[in-house]
Amino acid sequence: MNQSSNDLSGNVTGPVVQAGHVGQLHLAPPVPTALAGLPPAVPEFTGRAHALRRVTEALRPGSGASPLVVSTLAGTAGVGKTALALRAAHDAVAAGWFPGGVLFINLQGYDGTRYVQPDIAVSVFLSALGVPAELFPSTFEGRLSLYRSKLAELASGHGAALIVFDNASSTEQIRPLLPGSPVHRVVVTSRHTLGDLPGSRIVDVGVLEPPEAAALIARTLRMRRSDDTRAQDEPAAVHDLTALCGRLPLALAVVASILAGDPDQTIGELTAALRDRATRLEELSYGDRRSVTAAFGLSYARLGPEEARMFRYLSLNPGQQVSVQAAAALTGRSVPQAGKLLRALRDVHMLEHGKPRGWVRFHDLLRLFAERCSEEEDDAASVQAAVDRLLAHYRDAARDATERIVEAARLRRRADAAEDWLDTERLNLRSALHLAHRHDRPAMVLPLAHNVSWFLRRQQDWAAGLEVCDMAVEFADSVADGAELALALYNKGDFLKHKQDFDLALPVFAEALDRYHELGDRTGEARTLHSMGTVARRIGRYAQAESHYAAALPLFRVLDDQPGSGHTLFNLGYTARKQGDHAAALDHYESALDVYERLGNSAGRARTLHHLGHLAVATERPDAARRHWEQARSAYEEAGLPPSAQEVAELLDALSASEAGWGGGGGGGSPPPPPPGGGGPPPPARGSYFTLTPDQAAPTALYSAPVVPYRSPAAFRVAARAAL
Repeated sequence: MNQSSNDLSGNVTGPVVQAGHVGQLHLAPPVPTALAGLPPAVPEFTGRAHALRRVTEALRPGSGASPLVVSTLAGTAGVGKTALALRAAHDAVAAGWFPGGVLFINLQGYDGTRYVQPDIAVSVFLSALGVPAELFPSTFEGRLSLYRSKLAELASGHGAALIVFDNASSTEQIRPLLPGSPVHRVVVTSRHTLGDLPGSRIVDVGVLEPPEAAALIARTLRMRRSDDTRAQDEPAAVHDLTALCGRLPLALAVVASILAGDPDQTIGELTAALRDRATRLEELSYGDRRSVTAAFGLSYARLGPEEARMFRYLSLNPGQQVSVQAAAALTGRSVPQAGKLLRALRDVHMLEHGKPRGWVRFHDLLRLFAERCSEEEDDAASVQAAVDRLLAHYRDAARDATERIVEAARLRRRADAAEDWLDTERLNLRSALHLAHRHDRPAMVLPLAHNVSWFLRRQQDWAAGLEVCDMAVEFADSVADGAELALALYNKGDFLKHKQDFDLALPVFAEALDRYHELGDRTGEARTLHSMGTVARRIGRYAQAESHYAAALPLFRVLDDQPGSGHTLFNLGYTARKQGDHAAALDHYESALDVYERLGNSAGRARTLHHLGHLAVATERPDAARRHWEQARSAYEEAGLPPSAQEVAELLDALSASEAGWGGGGGGGSPPPPPPGGGGPPPPARGSYFTLTPDQAAPTALYSAPVVPYRSPAAFRVAARAAL
């Protein structure tokens, strides 16, 4: 009997046959590998030079010494993360950086029905690495160990491999799959900012720049049809089209596909169709698979209930961005709770960072999507309650900011934080008035309208401010409140006065005066008459101005309004001097000076002495002029107004020089000529509150409602007096 034997040594893999006689033998072929499974790069890929450079530099061999997730490309749905990752991966492979091959998997992280668990992903990778399914370990940990071992073998036998995890939704989905060998590289794309992923280098992917967006449209059309010149023929329409798409690559790809599929449609026609906000999202779809709404819907479905509610309610905010405080008001949550929800929405790129820090904003198309979600899911009562909370927030926050500014001004300081807040929220505050109009909430926002017009006047934003004044008049008229309407008319007149539309201001003031007279509101009558006098004086109608001031003075006296009396007496002195009635001017100035001295108002006293000096020069009394100006200089210094004190010092020098030219003394000769420009205090710096204007421009009335934050018509007298 014949015997045979086989001796085996070393490692044996694959089928092994041991037999004395084999008639016929069938062996299974070797298990194939799939280490070149990288999907093709997007041919239309355009732009992204900076981001592409960051990713490829990180992929370069020797760019790191530890297992490194080279780049986590994070951005909202449809922003082009996968296209960027594939472009960088193909460039790296073409450069020969990954001789070990490429593993690619779409983790479907935002699709509830196709979500790829880590245990499925590792099995896919084992198959790609050439491990037969029957040899997979039974446990997840065992498969992970085999996966890392195969990657280590690959590194030692062939070299570095690139692993691409596309569309991951969490660190937990990919953390177990990170390679252990330091030579391999990994690229991840996600709508989340995966800040807890070990070794990650985050690359934020935003929308395209305007030239890149236009280039994407043009490139796609020329690729589809080489003779398609519509993008070159309609550059303005292309610009508008990309803007309506928010320069989001997915939306741009959709409109390019629509245009490519209909070569007779002009870009202008498609742009016109997209201008309708109500149907824009429906228009941004092509076929069954390319839809902006569907992409956003997958992200929205992953939100928790509170995050989804915040996302929807933020669309109720009328401006382009929203603060955490406004978000808290919308949702009825505390500021810390709202901040946490906003961070969660930013992490999934459903929101973007606003400017400055602490504000967030929507991408334009995501805002439309949020509006649609709110329309579908939120009942009318809940929406109205959220709007009311938001309007109350803006009303109260604007009041607080203006109060801080005025209080700081009283102390000769600036409230920079309050100024910055108002400047940042300018659009939201104006838009809140339109929101109130749509929701029929005029009474709630009347105080807001007054404060916003005050702020816009200080910013010299005349067109916007006048629009707000008109809205305040409309709101006041709609609530049938005579006092509110009178105040709104007064504020509009005051705004026009500062805008120097004097001919328009006078009839508005006259209408306010009629309203105050009907109400028996003497305070309102007095301040309106005073303002009418100021407007008439500013356009050189000194007799008319004198008439208005003369009518206001007894009202201020009956009201025992000493500041109002003092300012009116001063202005009566000015109008009398302008009309050549020096005796009356002297009497009024001296009466005003008495009032200011009783009040301890150093600035008012300095200003009056300043003008008494000019009057003395005009009446050839240089000694009196010197006395008044010396006192004025001391009073300005006491009031903390050194520029005005310096100007008076220059007047005194000019007076001394003129007297020397007369031959000295104060008796005869011609009076010194007035200094260039007429002298007087300098105009206030922008943002100043105590108004000191030059003589040639005439003193500005200090009774002006926007000088103080809005309280109510009844509270005007107390607030105005405090501001003065």
